Amino acid sequence: MLMKIGIDIDDVITNTSEKIEEYVVKDINRQKLQEHMKEIMKGNPSEPEVISFCMENYLRVFEKVKPKDNASKVIQNLLDKGNEIYLITARGENLEFFRGSEKVTKKFLEDNNIKYTKIIFNAVNKAQLCVDNQIDIMIDDSIEHCEDIKNVGIKSIVFTSNVNKNTSTTVERVNNWLELENKLNEML
Repeated sequence: MLMKIGIDIDDVITNTSEKIEEYVVKDINRQKLQEHMKEIMKGNPSEPEVISFCMENYLRVFEKVKPKDNASKVIQNLLDKGNEIYLITARGENLEFFRGSEKVTKKFLEDNNIKYTKIIFNAVNKAQLCVDNQIDIMIDDSIEHCEDIKNVGIKSIVFTSNVNKNTSTTVERVNNWLELENKLNEML
């Protein structure tokens, strides 16, 4: 069975939260930033210090992130089997702090040989985007997104990250790309 597979970028394909932490620990507001790490990762900061940090650092982080081990290889294997890969990300030009991120993201994907069928930027309501694009399964580090997607009847898998590792969920979880590949192969 061929599938349309949705994949988030930050903390699924990339090591974004680790890279953000490198900037957080150098910031004078590091304690406040650490308390708001989920907001930073979701791109919806609310406190002035957090907003300022995001404005100053998102593009630098996006330019310096690294792909997670085996991400490119597993995605290529899935494409080689005839599956479609939809990258679904909150990055994009609609939010002021993400301005310039589409170009940076496409360059990162090209430079790291990460292929895809389609990329969807500015993804705020990922559950609806999965419905609209007939996604069969979505992989995301956001437990909230995964639960919303599950609630509309689409399978989702939480990719463990520094931000979500201590949060419980009823959604199935994977810890790395090889584990994800095994789960997807079982489904295929």
